[in-house]
Amino acid sequence: MPIKIDSDGDETAPPVRPGTNAHRLLAVLLDHPDMGFSPRELADLTDVPHSSVHKTLARLREKGLVRKVDSYWAVADDVAASRVASLVSLASIEAEYGDDAYADDEWAEDAPDLGENA
Repeated sequence: MPIKIDSDGDETAPPVRPGTNAHRLLAVLLDHPDMGFSPRELADLTDVPHSSVHKTLARLREKGLVRKVDSYWAVADDVAASRVASLVSLASIEAEYGDDAYADDEWAEDAPDLGENA
């Protein structure tokens, strides 16, 4: 039976679920990895109720996703670095292969005919 190599057996949930207050706050911070925001600014940018911002940011900090500098919140350095690395990887893939190498059907002309049972 095959095993998953990159897993240590710990099947944990993703750090934040899409559509949650945590996801909305983290998305803003990830879009601006070199900036810190006050809780009021984050509430205004995300429509997350101001009363929920502090508690949500505290939970994100416990997970190591954000950091607090004075009274400002920013994405954690390693999270920002991981995001930048992903974007650089995607940019290099796009530069190498273009937008979508399979969007046209020209490749199908060179594909062998596998018959009716394929």
